Amino acid sequence: MILPPPPRQPDPVDRLLRGLRTAPVTITAPAAAVNACVLPPPPKPPKEVLDRLLPLYQLLPVALVRDVLHATRRHSRRQRDLPAHAVVWLVVAASLFRDRSLPLVWRHLHTSRDAAEPDDSAFTHARKRLGAAPLRQLFHHVAAPLGQPGMDSAFHRRWRLFALDGSVFELADTPANRAHFGSSSNQHKDGAFPQLQALALCEVGTHAVTDFEFGPYQVSELALSQRLLRRLPAGVLLLMDRGLSYYEQVRLAREQDSHVLARVKAAQRALPVEEVLPDGSYRSHIYPSSNHRRAGQGGIPVRVIRYTHDDPGRDGCGEETVLLTTVLDPADLSAAEAIALYPWRWEEESTLKEVKEVLLLGKQPLLRSKTPELVEQELYGLLLAHYVVRSVMAAGAAQAEVEPCRLSFKRSQEILEDYLMEKPGRGGPRGWLKRLVAEVSRQELRPKQRRSNPRVKKVTRSKWRGKKAGDKGRVHARPFAAVCRVVGAEASGAGPTEGPAPDGPGTG
Repeated sequence: MILPPPPRQPDPVDRLLRGLRTAPVTITAPAAAVNACVLPPPPKPPKEVLDRLLPLYQLLPVALVRDVLHATRRHSRRQRDLPAHAVVWLVVAASLFRDRSLPLVWRHLHTSRDAAEPDDSAFTHARKRLGAAPLRQLFHHVAAPLGQPGMDSAFHRRWRLFALDGSVFELADTPANRAHFGSSSNQHKDGAFPQLQALALCEVGTHAVTDFEFGPYQVSELALSQRLLRRLPAGVLLLMDRGLSYYEQVRLAREQDSHVLARVKAAQRALPVEEVLPDGSYRSHIYPSSNHRRAGQGGIPVRVIRYTHDDPGRDGCGEETVLLTTVLDPADLSAAEAIALYPWRWEEESTLKEVKEVLLLGKQPLLRSKTPELVEQELYGLLLAHYVVRSVMAAGAAQAEVEPCRLSFKRSQEILEDYLMEKPGRGGPRGWLKRLVAEVSRQELRPKQRRSNPRVKKVTRSKWRGKKAGDKGRVHARPFAAVCRVVGAEASGAGPTEGPAPDGPGTG
């Protein structure tokens, strides 16, 4: 008999475009209450868009950007050299071209323009007009899990694997940033740069940052996690470090119909045994306080997995590690599976390294905006840039039939940067995107080595005095050469010279 043809697999590029084309943006309830007036319909898309970023408008479409601008009332009301929709993409592109100034990024993206780029101050004013709200809404509207069914690294059974971790970003040292964000300090002085505390929710298999919270340096990760976990998607198995494995965090994850796999701090390992299970784990309860435990009120049922290792070549040989999970049935997550699954939490560490060392080039300060609102704008633009690269990599991984975490982020970002310096060429923007995805799909990393690194810090010292708060550059009225004077031989105490004086510049 004639068998029906197998179902056609969707093209990775089609899936990429379909996944990122979303419905029009609507204003959230608080913003709608403030702006109760009826907004006029958004104007037609502009005739001129960024030359180099025209193909990538398929990933962040012009219509979507303009809907966000209209919803936040930041759309341009008159024709400008730097319209609002172009400034949105300029903020994103500035993280892809981190080693270039904003005027140079603008020039790279507008090579067909004969006129000179706007003044440097025009870019600052354009960013201030735009504000942070459009980038914030655009990120929350676009950022979504990229893992597809069949990706082993993105799923465990019926749960999507996520990790939660935090990091610190250094900011430009301005009075506004230091007053708003603060910095680290010790008994001697404040830190060299203002800092912000960020907490990110990351899809493990694709390294896609789908949500994050940030605040001043003194805000703890626990406080940020309470805001972030209220937006946790359902059906997630969340991997958490021991610094976040507290009752309130577990409770919030369970309220979102998701589960937790976390490491337990040493001071919290005394969890009573209630029922021993066949895989060696046991059931217990965690409580918000010792008083609740004594009263037996408000407990959350958990499974406890204790393990160690006997390899003398690795750190922690013979030391006991305790994991806690809200998956109560060993048939869904056995003790051996949990032990093998938990190290995938370190994939978020790799994600944060991609953001800080590849996109931001590891330079201090990491963020260069000089006011708190522009810092927020830059941070959302940075994570949008990372998401764009990871979206292309997810399509490339699907085309090459490999896991997205096995492709090189640095080489993929460099390829994208090179492609943005070219004309779309044959096939137009769609053909450009197909060639980009095909080249990214070939950037597979070598197999990982089975290595472990001890958690140690290399201490460095400097012979230079630490910079103080008052050590600022000074602006002088006259150039350096105008204030210099020649000191005569008599005044300097030097003796008579022998022979003719040397000629030519640079002597002495």
